Amino acid sequence: MKSIKLSLFFLLAFFAVFTACGKPSADAKTSGDYYEHVSRLNKILSEINLKYVEEVDPREVVEAAISGISSVLDPNTSVLDPKASDNLKLATEGEFGGIGIHIGMRDNMKTVISPMFGTPAYNLGLMAGDRITHVNGKPTKDLTLDEVIDKLRGKVGTDVTITILREGAAAPFDVTITRAKIVLHAVPYAGMLDKDIGYILLATFNLKTASELEDAINKLKKHGMKKLILDLRSNPGGLLTQAIEVSELFLKKGNRIVSTKGQVVFSEHNASKNGIIGEDIPIAVLVNQGTASAAEIVSGALQDWDRAIVIGKTTYGKGSVQTVLPLEPYHDGYALKLTTARYYLPFERCINKPQNEIRGHGRTSIGAEDESAEDAIAKDTAVRDTQVFYTAGGRKMYGDGGITPDVDIESKSIPWIAQIQERMSLYFRFAVKYRSQLGDAASKIDSTWRIPDSLFKAFKEFCDADTNFAKIKSPSQIKTDELEDVLIKEQNIIYGDTSKILKDSSIAAMMAGWRTALAKQNETQAIETKNYSLNAIKRELISAAQGEEARIAWMLRDDIQLEEALKYLRNDQLYKNKMKAPPKDNKKAAKK
Repeated sequence: MKSIKLSLFFLLAFFAVFTACGKPSADAKTSGDYYEHVSRLNKILSEINLKYVEEVDPREVVEAAISGISSVLDPNTSVLDPKASDNLKLATEGEFGGIGIHIGMRDNMKTVISPMFGTPAYNLGLMAGDRITHVNGKPTKDLTLDEVIDKLRGKVGTDVTITILREGAAAPFDVTITRAKIVLHAVPYAGMLDKDIGYILLATFNLKTASELEDAINKLKKHGMKKLILDLRSNPGGLLTQAIEVSELFLKKGNRIVSTKGQVVFSEHNASKNGIIGEDIPIAVLVNQGTASAAEIVSGALQDWDRAIVIGKTTYGKGSVQTVLPLEPYHDGYALKLTTARYYLPFERCINKPQNEIRGHGRTSIGAEDESAEDAIAKDTAVRDTQVFYTAGGRKMYGDGGITPDVDIESKSIPWIAQIQERMSLYFRFAVKYRSQLGDAASKIDSTWRIPDSLFKAFKEFCDADTNFAKIKSPSQIKTDELEDVLIKEQNIIYGDTSKILKDSSIAAMMAGWRTALAKQNETQAIETKNYSLNAIKRELISAAQGEEARIAWMLRDDIQLEEALKYLRNDQLYKNKMKAPPKDNKKAAKK
């Protein structure tokens, strides 16, 4: 009887998963074999249950098989347990307990797509591109993306430790973050940059996004806004309905915004009304590698209809639709988060990048170790040459996923020493200490407050007194240590020396001199970061005194990508030239 029950468990579990996906179309290449393959899988599980050398836990076997299914599909398809299903619901509603990051898959690693503004992760300096290798000491390579998200979320006030691998950092490092109530404000900041240029930071796409954005636009209009910068950088996206409603604020009635296409899903979404931003208002949209999903729909739709100049870096390329299918009545609370379609922009550009596509059937080679950088570039170029699209006005656009900006410009780089100081919250901690010395005067600090030069010396002393910061070595210092280890091992092999002292005094002197030079170089770099450090301390003091909006406004004043947007909006002819298609492209677009 027990065996029969287990066999039924296997059967129901897998048929629930597979049939939830919908029966393949009759003309599908392998449709005739579909249920034959499912039957074979059930037979294998049944034989394991009846004849394996010892009893196995059916739940473990089923979950392992499901993980195997997920591994050949795209990174966004997974089976959600009851807790993960609840977390997904909470995220779309706008509140949950967590650290405040959005993560995805890059090179088969769990990667920070963007930290959310004002959250614990954001305040501790987590960055887009950070790879999460461990959560509370457990390797994430053994976990699904949803399992990692589930571990990062939890009760408000509890701690979670994550291990980060960062590009340019010498080694992985741990960050302990206290979970907080995450409230997703769609518009954390809106204001006038000068007498006629407005700026709106759009942070996410939840149930409040369109209404908050409309309110912000109307407020800026009352302040004389004649031109607009819409900042979608590090916006991870969210609800499709909100992407449509946001796009409608800028487009004409009837303009197509996005279409979705899949095996059993097809839909077109057009603007149902004229926008509240007229064509007489030029728009610049800021994007970066953390701009994803719904944010890509908005930026792509505005680009396709020539309603905005897009400035920044190519976006993330998450252009797929996930449908949550409950696995009831057999498994209450469980659900299949299944990719059912892809997003296409008004003129048929697909947003999805190859690394976010299905991983089976040889379609992509995510994380392929035998593909060189040159091969990848050549492949990308070959694809781009065949995927050419045109905007409504005839400007040439390239496919291959993501939104390619009209003006490609990198954000300002942060010195490695400053990155470490951000990561270790040294600016924040020093600001707390300094604020306590100011007393009541601390509450009056704003953007006009002058930073005393003596503050930098005090900050350096504060950092030097931190024992953890004192242990930090630059990448070149770490490589020097590695070289010395190799030299010592080499001498041990040749001479049988176990004293770990370099025998050749000239080499020893060279190593000592090299270390001294590196120490001086690091000291010079620390001094060169003076302006960054003082501005970062002021940022934390302004945030404490005036709140998050004042903090964001202060950070914008040294923003290279924002300055580029201002350059185009302040020069009408420059803006028009960038938005105008070359004559030959205009003819090609019209013919097509």
